Amino acid sequence: MNKITLWILATCIVVISVVIYVGDGINKESELKAYHRSRSATSSSSNRKNSQSKQKKISAYKGNQLANGSSPLNGCFGSGIYSGNATLTVSNGSSSDAIVCLYSVSNGRTVRNEYVQKNSSFRIDNIAQGYYKIKVFYGNDWNPNLINPCGIKGNFESDVSYSEFDGQQYFEDSTDGYTMATVTLYTVANGNASTSRIKQSDFFSN
Repeated sequence: MNKITLWILATCIVVISVVIYVGDGINKESELKAYHRSRSATSSSSNRKNSQSKQKKISAYKGNQLANGSSPLNGCFGSGIYSGNATLTVSNGSSSDAIVCLYSVSNGRTVRNEYVQKNSSFRIDNIAQGYYKIKVFYGNDWNPNLINPCGIKGNFESDVSYSEFDGQQYFEDSTDGYTMATVTLYTVANGNASTSRIKQSDFFSN
């Protein structure tokens, strides 16, 4: 071959090599972009699933309360005893709703259970003369379908605790007059009377 032919051949080889090199670069760049798009889509999908999962965990009974004076634990303790003239006004200053129970020492069982919403007051009427223990079941988000420890429907979903006023409270109902007592509830034991935390089993035992 003459010099002109060799020079043309060398030029063609260089041009072909450049085209192949550039072409490979374009393919790699395209693959890289596709990879980033795939990761972005996967991340977005994962975030949506996490968000949906968190939303599903919110209870339908969040913030649900019973009316003051409701007796949701009659199925546990039996029907209440309503006799006498003594009263107990309960002021619930805690951050939780409460079910206040009167345990009659003479009857050997809980004779009243009254629901008192947080930041409200309720007067328990028609208490017969005698000695009582006052027990309190605290909680929030009342779920009417949730089984409670005594095996019936109706229970708090959150912030559950139990307490009892120390000692026995005497309610008088006689010709000389009758007791009109007042107590203030707090989630922790620092109300206007000495209280102690008790176990769940102690609260539900008759």
